[in-house]
Amino acid sequence: MKLIKPRLGLAITGTMILSIQVYAEDTTVVDEPKAQQLETIVVSASLKKQDIQKAPASMSVVTSEDIERSAALNIADVLQREAGVYNYNTGIDKVLIRGMQDTSGSYTLILLNGKRMSSSGAMWRGNDFDWSSIPLNSIDRIEVIRGPMSSLYGSDAMGGVINIITKKAKPGETTGSIFAQFNRADTGRGKNQSRYGFNLNTGLTDHLSLRVTGDAYNRDAWYREAAVTKDGAYFVKKETKNINTTLTWDINDQQAIDFDVNYNHDRRPLTQDTSNGFSELEIERTNFGLTHRGHWDWGTTEAYIGKETGKIEDYDSDYDAPQRRNYKQENLIGRVFANFDWWMNSSTVGADYKDQEITDIIGYPNTGGSQQKSYGVFAQNDTHITKDLTLTLGGRYDDFDNFKGKATGKAYLAYELLDGVVVKGGVGQAYKVPSPYQLNESYRFISCGGSCYIRGNANLQPEESTSYEVSLLVKRPDWNFNITAFNNDVENLIERVKDTSAPAGSLFPNKWSNISKANLRGIELAAGYDFNDDLGIKTNATYLETENKTTKKELTERPKWMWNNSVFWTPVENYKVNLSANYIGSQILSSGQKLPSYTTYDVVFSSNLTPKVIVDYGVKNITNVDLEDKNTGFNTKMYGRNYFVKATYNF
Repeated sequence: MKLIKPRLGLAITGTMILSIQVYAEDTTVVDEPKAQQLETIVVSASLKKQDIQKAPASMSVVTSEDIERSAALNIADVLQREAGVYNYNTGIDKVLIRGMQDTSGSYTLILLNGKRMSSSGAMWRGNDFDWSSIPLNSIDRIEVIRGPMSSLYGSDAMGGVINIITKKAKPGETTGSIFAQFNRADTGRGKNQSRYGFNLNTGLTDHLSLRVTGDAYNRDAWYREAAVTKDGAYFVKKETKNINTTLTWDINDQQAIDFDVNYNHDRRPLTQDTSNGFSELEIERTNFGLTHRGHWDWGTTEAYIGKETGKIEDYDSDYDAPQRRNYKQENLIGRVFANFDWWMNSSTVGADYKDQEITDIIGYPNTGGSQQKSYGVFAQNDTHITKDLTLTLGGRYDDFDNFKGKATGKAYLAYELLDGVVVKGGVGQAYKVPSPYQLNESYRFISCGGSCYIRGNANLQPEESTSYEVSLLVKRPDWNFNITAFNNDVENLIERVKDTSAPAGSLFPNKWSNISKANLRGIELAAGYDFNDDLGIKTNATYLETENKTTKKELTERPKWMWNNSVFWTPVENYKVNLSANYIGSQILSSGQKLPSYTTYDVVFSSNLTPKVIVDYGVKNITNVDLEDKNTGFNTKMYGRNYFVKATYNF
């Protein structure tokens, strides 16, 4: 029995390759000149539009078509198919880049249309509401930056940046869609998942436009076995509702104002989630934002101010009394920046402000909460030394009201060897300030299975990193190839340690401390080839080596290899097939135990029933990989084989 799944996996992989070869060999293609492929434009690396190949960062873009083709149920599910990206899903999605991992996944900075979303790292248990609060059908594209970006964005960007960019309404036009998706697991109990929603973009007048998107997601509590077991639900029940709106006023040809209102409600009803524990969670979050964009004779400007409020009611039977706790986080965020060209330079200068206020009377028994304000100024300049050679220099300084200031820098060089062939690379610094609960010595951080606590440490230093990378990018009309090598040195990693000053029998035998240095280095590969208009393949692979410089051991739970493959085939008009494979390599637990590798396969079929009606259907995790069967040491979780169908009406 143990040989069946590996052989089946090899057979499917072989079939994918053979299908490509046979189809390519049996199809006669008339040689015709192809139009030059359009540039992929990004904005996240410099806060301005530029070609992704020449952007001063290692980047990739997930398009709305990629999202539709994946039949994903959330953003994290989409992103895990990108090079260097890993979803460390423990029942809570934690998107990691280049192995930068902690308890909440907070080394990855999440942006929505360039604006910082709330920091889930401020909550000790971590959460994934940042990933579940944005309707998938509202997304135009997702820009993924691999590597540190603190010189532009400040704290939390040590691993990288993910900028989720939504669709825009246009004056005088009305477009939109309605969709519904249903997934059903092949095994276990509580098999159903569903998601449905709408997207409306409409021009109210010649100068006023409105975008409204909303969706709802429902997931049954899923048990791996047909009967409820003593171990509890593998995935707890989840219900989310989201609505995002943007009202845009084009004042004139030079100025526009956006007013954003977003609402997210995430509920996870009382469920047995461990062998002897129950939990319940409810999150309600609202965002209000105002953005002014200007296009002037001398350059462009953008100014933003936003208020975000998140309320959490959390129950866990593992807590000491009281087992039901309330948490509130209020964030006031402002940012202003300008882009302008002068002589042989393109410059970006700006400043931002963040005021984060936390109310948690149980976690902070002495103060009832905490507050942290920060101010940052930044500048980045592209010097076009020649037509083909660009030098980027950037720097930033942040000041915190309860923490000392921090400066970071960046230097990057991009050279276009030939048309569509670019070599680029550089060095960047990053940092992450300790979370409020880690700094506050009165914070009651529960651990030891609910039997002890970790106290804060007011003497903590920022976690810091210096990263080097070099890339070769080749882009042709029908194929592309990228390779990037990176080396990241990290110091002052914050970890739990034994508190030697704690009295015997204390409930606080542990504390947070800066103890570790680490090195993470690796190679990322990405390639794509279009055999013709109806057949193409995309692939990417990541190799990662890690070392704790203090213990000289490999860092835990970082897969050494990751490999993603997708084949896109249109056998007949209005009918598409997408077959994908996702390989996760071996990894090490803190105990030294080695976890085995595994491969999952998905197939998605897409049919245009009419010009406006599309039906997607297929199977995810075809070979029914079960991580618990492979090794009970896995902390990550995944669904078994499940079938889905999705219907979309576009108008």
